[in-house]
Amino acid sequence: MFWRNFSSALLDGPAINWTSLARRAPRAIIAYVAILIALRLSLSPFMEIDEAQFVGEVGFAWNYGNSHPPLYNWLVRLALELTGWNWVLAVALVRLSLLGLYHWLCFDSARRLGGGRAGILALAASALLPQIVWMSIQTTAHTILVIVASVGIIHSLALMRSGKGIGAYVWFGIWTAVGALAKYNFFIFLTSFLIAAWMTKSIRRQLFRRPIWISIAIFVAAFTPVVIASLNAPLAATAGRMAKLSNAIGYLESLDLPHLGIDGLLSLLISTFLWSGPAVIVFLIGQVRDHPRPAPDGDADVRKVLLRTVLIGLAAFAVLVFAADYHSVAERYMAPILAPTAILIALYLPQILGARNLLAISGALYLVAPVAVAGIALFGTERFNFPFDAVSLAIRAQNPSPARIVSNRQDDAANVAALLHWPPERGGAQDIVLVWQGGDAPGDNALSHLPEDAEPIGPVTRVTAPTRNQSGKLRTFSFQRYSSQLPLPDQSSGG
Repeated sequence: MFWRNFSSALLDGPAINWTSLARRAPRAIIAYVAILIALRLSLSPFMEIDEAQFVGEVGFAWNYGNSHPPLYNWLVRLALELTGWNWVLAVALVRLSLLGLYHWLCFDSARRLGGGRAGILALAASALLPQIVWMSIQTTAHTILVIVASVGIIHSLALMRSGKGIGAYVWFGIWTAVGALAKYNFFIFLTSFLIAAWMTKSIRRQLFRRPIWISIAIFVAAFTPVVIASLNAPLAATAGRMAKLSNAIGYLESLDLPHLGIDGLLSLLISTFLWSGPAVIVFLIGQVRDHPRPAPDGDADVRKVLLRTVLIGLAAFAVLVFAADYHSVAERYMAPILAPTAILIALYLPQILGARNLLAISGALYLVAPVAVAGIALFGTERFNFPFDAVSLAIRAQNPSPARIVSNRQDDAANVAALLHWPPERGGAQDIVLVWQGGDAPGDNALSHLPEDAEPIGPVTRVTAPTRNQSGKLRTFSFQRYSSQLPLPDQSSGG
């Protein structure tokens, strides 16, 4: 009886003023991002692994190591110039500003398509997407940019539907260019969206008009140099990255059949559920007491296009996984395909009686996720709190001549190099300092990052220091200086 009365009290009450909430939403997004940036800067003076991949990879280029398109690297370089080459501040500004842009695009797209309630519910749904509310506040790089580009395409459609004319097509071209320069799996989303738009008569008439040539011109101008620059080794690197899909998942190996990606299909379904399932379930529960249930917000043709985009993208990815006998589909691979999730849920599953609880749950998650991240960083053994400063001081004290910093862990090398301002952070050098974790001799994995002619010219030095948080745990690093006349082997990894 108590629980029934309590839940009724939460559900009942004066009607929610969606217009008022929508008016305040942009300021709330800015405040949220500002808090996340301040939190990130206070948790660690070092970079985590996705942030560290940009050290040595911000010179102007049309493509970068590991076949990455260039836009995110350019954004990091711009942030570095603006912050006086403060690496932690620069990478935090880029990632978390993009996260804020995602939230605003989701909100404004849903608001334009379905009204103030839809806009607020899109923000609420985003709090239930683990890749948004959890992963993107602590890691990811290119993934959040490709999510922003995909939602930007939807925002362009919303502008077209609201009669913005040529400007909407300009934005459509800009967002297609951003997506292409962000991550190549964006093309699964873009192709799916264009097919879905062509299948829907009213959208086809609106999108595929003469102004679409403006969009095409913007896209071609932006992407052509990347295509030209990527005709050789980077395409091979892309194929190598696709091989990550071939990594078997232990609990699905018993379902693996020769030449057919049955286990990969199950992995795709699991990743899809982990990406969007919790939000769909919570929104469905929120509608239980609504009789009759409210009609979906926005016009039916837009809802069809967005739903078809997701379904076509999932189907295309499923065919690829099945035919190529892939085994592992991580959630981040689904990012562009499932980027419209929050907007779709907001339009299809509007809330009346359940809205108050839904907003409370989402608001709590927006608070809990940063607190949890802070707790792990302060009291756990997060890598970005390892004592890289102690290692860099010991290297400089032993020999202050600049050297190329190398490690079997990209974030170890990047953090030490950034603190010393040695290569690959900037400049060049002949000598190499190999850094590895632990007090034992370097393993084959670490040694494989050295050129063939590398010869030791200094002693093995060990540094033991506490992590830079409240855990007090000790970490040991070792380093040794080498001489070499050859370039380093390819150090790219991750992504």
